[in-house]
Amino acid sequence: MSRKVERGVRSVDELQALKNPLKVNDIVVDKLGRKSQKFIGEKATVAINPDTGKIISVYPTSTKLAERLKK
Repeated sequence: MSRKVERGVRSVDELQALKNPLKVNDIVVDKLGRKSQKFIGEKATVAINPDTGKIISVYPTSTKLAERLKK
């Protein structure tokens, strides 16, 4: 939670990314076998573990990326 605040992401933006994403990336597996999936919103990007539904990371979506995805 504190990292989210440090990164300037509001809870409403996090929720918006999950409920109404501009893009949902495919599930990826890292070299340690951990799965993740990114939900890219207009103001926040949220990475979740698709098996558990737990949030792994939250960070601001770049303005350029959001504009490109809205087209």
